[in-house]
Amino acid sequence: MSSSTTYRVSHRALLGYWLLIPVGAALCLAPEAPFTLLGVSPADPLKPALFWVGMGMAAWGLLNVAYQRLAHKYVIDSDRVIERHGIIARRVTPLHFHHIRSIEVNQTIMGRLLGYGSVEMSAAGTGTSEARFDRVSRPMDVMATIDGYVSNKASATGGE
Repeated sequence: MSSSTTYRVSHRALLGYWLLIPVGAALCLAPEAPFTLLGVSPADPLKPALFWVGMGMAAWGLLNVAYQRLAHKYVIDSDRVIERHGIIARRVTPLHFHHIRSIEVNQTIMGRLLGYGSVEMSAAGTGTSEARFDRVSRPMDVMATIDGYVSNKASATGGE
């Protein structure tokens, strides 16, 4: 029986969406607060509009967090990596270890500060990435895990 490790999009990578939830909820609960901070009184028709804007912001943030966490799944199996995207429509990209020729980690400044990044694997004969683990926690550890499997497969088959 083979063991596998599963990764999902990091919660820290979704910080912008997480921040929309309390900001939208605050606007929903106190639609006059932005006007109070400015020292003016809001017009009556604006209060319901701000309530719905706040509701929309909170819902948008919550739906995006849920979608990103549920729709992206990355698996490192005993003989391959598998990239899965989608909930209704689905795209699955398996890449066997003996096909992997290079592994690359990409991190933005925010990704470095918060500890997430993308791991890209490219196969022999292609210049593009064949599988990409987007916004995973500790991408250097993920790369080391994949590299360990690739090295073990290469040494077991007498490869490079």
